[in-house]
Amino acid sequence: MVSASLGVLLMLLGLCSVLCEQMDWGDNPDLVDQSNPDQGREHVKLMVALVGDDIDLQCQVHLTSEPVSAISWEIDGHPENSQKEPVVTTKNGKVFIEENLKIPNITEEMDDKSVKCRYAKGQYTGSQEAILHVFKLEIEISKEVCDACEGDVKLVFKESVKSSPGEANVQEQIQSKITEMTSQTPQVDQAEYTLTLPFATVQANKQILAMRPTTFAQCKCESAEPEPETWYYWLIGIILGIVAICGGAFGIRQKTKNVSNVPGEDVDSASNL
Repeated sequence: MVSASLGVLLMLLGLCSVLCEQMDWGDNPDLVDQSNPDQGREHVKLMVALVGDDIDLQCQVHLTSEPVSAISWEIDGHPENSQKEPVVTTKNGKVFIEENLKIPNITEEMDDKSVKCRYAKGQYTGSQEAILHVFKLEIEISKEVCDACEGDVKLVFKESVKSSPGEANVQEQIQSKITEMTSQTPQVDQAEYTLTLPFATVQANKQILAMRPTTFAQCKCESAEPEPETWYYWLIGIILGIVAICGGAFGIRQKTKNVSNVPGEDVDSASNL
């Protein structure tokens, strides 16, 4: 009797997994699985980000029905509004919902914070969770390099609040993001990712400067913007000067010609003879 009841229960659970509501995260390359999740936390994803990134998460609900319920969001336990209307589609009588939450300008303090989306309808209540792994940047630059505006600069990327050296998927994704930013693969030491770049390369990299805007504040060449070239101003001045001289000379010549051709002067001169 017990085994029969258990079999029926398992059958119902299997049927519900096909026909009942289900939730998932939408595709995002920075959203990775845990390497060794705790029991009961297998559904929790890890969101890899750099300070200053804009995150766009998509929460999906599958196999629900009309009328649909609202998806709710929270960051670190605090309610958050999506600001975007959900996309609702119907296929073969089943309803699917997609809703996005954009989190702009990720800060250091958001490291290790959780983002959740929830959906409840009838007897179903489900949620999806992602833990933020936010990496900050530290730049090591000597006074000699700073004053000379040349030489090597060391970049160190590491998590802002809580490190996760055992998360292989986080390590792989943050290496990919750093490589995309710097065109170099960083060296990994525990939970730190380091690389060395020329001063000029760092100074010209807008993404690096966005993460550390005061990097060159104490350097003699603080501004990454080149000095405006002034040769064309001199050229324009010379051209205008030549035009003015030529115009003046032409005016004097024309005036002299007009005076020499005044009517009556030749007649008066002849009568005086």
